[in-house]
Amino acid sequence: MVPLKYQVVGEEDYALKISIGHGGDYVVESGTYTSAPPRKGRLDDAQEQQILDAIRELGVPREHPMPQGATAFEAQLTVGEPGHEANYVFWEGALEEDAELNRLIRLLEGL
Repeated sequence: MVPLKYQVVGEEDYALKISIGHGGDYVVESGTYTSAPPRKGRLDDAQEQQILDAIRELGVPREHPMPQGATAFEAQLTVGEPGHEANYVFWEGALEEDAELNRLIRLLEGL
């Protein structure tokens, strides 16, 4: 599996961080003012293939900067081995405009 990290910080202390390691182990940290403990698991073969396919379909993501005056829901997606990773920062509202990015993020959020 390609190592992957996705994180988004929203309003009112909302935060989501999803990390997938080289072996397919994942950790999902999410919370608000009533934070939940991290969830851990391992991708099954179908999940791993869906995520890898979504990464390939995404390719090099288009730029989706934060709108003027926006202060929340900035997301960061990092794909690849440390030292060789691609890092992409985007406004989460871009998911409505970018089907490939939306597909990958929704697969991650489904963990």
